[in-house]
Amino acid sequence: MSCSEPDPSATPAPEPSATAARDLSAQGRLSAAFRCLDNLQLGFDLEVLKVLDDPEATPAAIERLKHELTPVVSARLFAIANSVRFGKNRSGKITKFIDVVNHLGTNCTKSTAIFLGLLALASTEEMRRVFARCFATSKLVEALTHKLRLTDAERTLAALGGLFIEIGKAIVLISDTQHDMPPDAEFLEQQYPRVNTRLIEKFELPVALREIVGGAPFSFARRDDLSLAAVVALAHGAVENSFARYGKLVVRSCLPDPDGIVYASTAGSVIAEQFQLAGLGAYLEVAAIELTDVQKRLLEKHGR
Repeated sequence: MSCSEPDPSATPAPEPSATAARDLSAQGRLSAAFRCLDNLQLGFDLEVLKVLDDPEATPAAIERLKHELTPVVSARLFAIANSVRFGKNRSGKITKFIDVVNHLGTNCTKSTAIFLGLLALASTEEMRRVFARCFATSKLVEALTHKLRLTDAERTLAALGGLFIEIGKAIVLISDTQHDMPPDAEFLEQQYPRVNTRLIEKFELPVALREIVGGAPFSFARRDDLSLAAVVALAHGAVENSFARYGKLVVRSCLPDPDGIVYASTAGSVIAEQFQLAGLGAYLEVAAIELTDVQKRLLEKHGR
């Protein structure tokens, strides 16, 4: 018998099990998503954002970012900085990018620029819904943490965790589109936290975000405080329920009256403005809560 002829008495190699084949397929899909993330083009050179991490950066270097980002990202950052945010009043007209950074903070400016750059890559409705859920989670986290005993740095970190809480799903969907692969809901739910974490590393975002977006169990901090990851998880759960039921975030809130007699700004109006500025207004509905009799009489007293 030649060496090229098979031995008929030899035991045939076992067929790979369905589970092993599925695991191999999942690993290939995950590797493809990682490669997609590594090669993403956001419309601007990521190197320009490093100026925000440089404590020695000059005002002129920071100001150049206005022109180094895409026009849409730059314009939306200015609009967000000029808007009302939880815990911060409208700042007056901001016209310089360094004032955008001073108002939002370096981490928030960098993260929001990256998020907006990624949002521009959303080519399907499913992708846009992922970004909308991330943005909605971030806004609800801002509302929640505004009422909790947290430092400004902790509030910012939690809000950024919300902003990237599902971002790995968007990366997988972009990768699937590039490779002409059909969607796999089970893979998406199981693996997106790993892609979340990889994204935080790639863009050199705060290390503490890895725990928030990495799918950690619900956890407490210190004696009985909620961890930041737990706060984000609560907000994300509310967002997921709303999107599953309505296809968008639906919140009930009082709304400002035209002259600001009862309310000049409310949680609902703040969230609505932020959604519009991000280009995601279609994914929010604010259901107005009726004014109380006392509030109605106050408006009547002023001729309203």
